[in-house]
Amino acid sequence: MVKKILLFMVVSVLLCAATNLKAQNNFSISTDFQSRYIWRGQALGKNVPSIQPGIKYSWKGLNVGAWGAFSTSELNSQELDLYVSYTFLKDMFTVILTDYAFPQDNAPFKYFDYDKNTTSHVFEGGLIFNGLKNLPLSASLYMNFYGADAKNIDGDNVFSTYGEVSYNPTCEKINTAFSFFAGFAFNGGYKEKITSPLGVIETNVVNGFYGNEGFAFVNLGMGATKTLKITDSFSLPINTKLIFNPDANKAYFTVGTGITL
Repeated sequence: MVKKILLFMVVSVLLCAATNLKAQNNFSISTDFQSRYIWRGQALGKNVPSIQPGIKYSWKGLNVGAWGAFSTSELNSQELDLYVSYTFLKDMFTVILTDYAFPQDNAPFKYFDYDKNTTSHVFEGGLIFNGLKNLPLSASLYMNFYGADAKNIDGDNVFSTYGEVSYNPTCEKINTAFSFFAGFAFNGGYKEKITSPLGVIETNVVNGFYGNEGFAFVNLGMGATKTLKITDSFSLPINTKLIFNPDANKAYFTVGTGITL
């Protein structure tokens, strides 16, 4: 009960502060529409379109917000994330803390269950290099440090880690921003030997958080974003991504758009 009250108080204060500072352009809301929800090479939104709302309060280099992904016809493919990040050293680096949650309408999901053995939340910390003005190269590293991470053979979290490097040039002549990215997962899964009732030894593969067994490339591809001018004061970004997951032998091609106010 105490945790619920504290969480409610923190959220209330943040929302009030964000509302009061709206005139200073520190508060924004957004909605993205994606043909499919593909995250780090994983198809989290099944085979249906995804609606992805967001809300964010920014103050100097600090960002506090919430983000969600809700599949249009899959009740078991819902996501609600809370995050706080800080950008420093002239916007060169960003540290971020994210609480991932996956509420399900037809399952016994308890949002305020944070027990390490039963929680459905995943807490992740990340460090991002945002690149330089004349060098549109970014790199990031993320690690799960608490919650429903992949487990090792002893039932302990493996601290699943994901890294990504991307090159993000912009071609002004065609008003298009490109992204070429390579993402990889560490310390994910393992093999275990099981003896059947007949005495036969079988090998069972337990996949990691990103569907991997050990180090693997899980997210390779390219993206492009082009802005469609609707009026003098309103433009609509159109983005598309071609994504390959060599470890899972999968490929995806998505398109989407979004509005930020």
